[in-house]
Amino acid sequence: MQTISAQPPAPEDFVCQVYHTIVDSTFDHYYLIAGADTCRFVKYDYDEWQKYYLKEAVPFVTLNELSEKAYLSRFPYFWKQPKLEKAICITVQKADTLLFPERYGKPDKKTPVTERLVFSFSLPQFTDDGKYAVIDLNSICGANCGISLTCIFRHGETGWRLIGRHINYSSSPQ
Repeated sequence: MQTISAQPPAPEDFVCQVYHTIVDSTFDHYYLIAGADTCRFVKYDYDEWQKYYLKEAVPFVTLNELSEKAYLSRFPYFWKQPKLEKAICITVQKADTLLFPERYGKPDKKTPVTERLVFSFSLPQFTDDGKYAVIDLNSICGANCGISLTCIFRHGETGWRLIGRHINYSSSPQ
């Protein structure tokens, strides 16, 4: 008997379901770097993930499959703006002007936080059965300010649920 794999969602559909993991849901919009990052989940420590980062047990073979897919996914991908809820896709150059307005002669301390945050996401990778996904979700708020997360999700009856999270980098202004 052959098992039929579930069709994974389009990358934008997946992002629309999970972006709230890092983006404040009260924001009217958020800025997203137009080109997808590469996922950092190419090399991992199974015991460390099982002990510290996962909320539920995930088989070794599943994590290996996600890691392999992240490794093999090294091609450029650009987000499709019309399919993303609340996201405004911007170039790296535009992100630079938002994050460092003083470099461009536009110092403005009254700019709302939503206008001083930029996000970048990796292209999500899915297991062949469509039950698990891995993605990097990153927030940048300045030169030494931001957070980078590798997140593992499991698809269930109610949609995608965060089941594992590793902080790759975290910093905030002094």
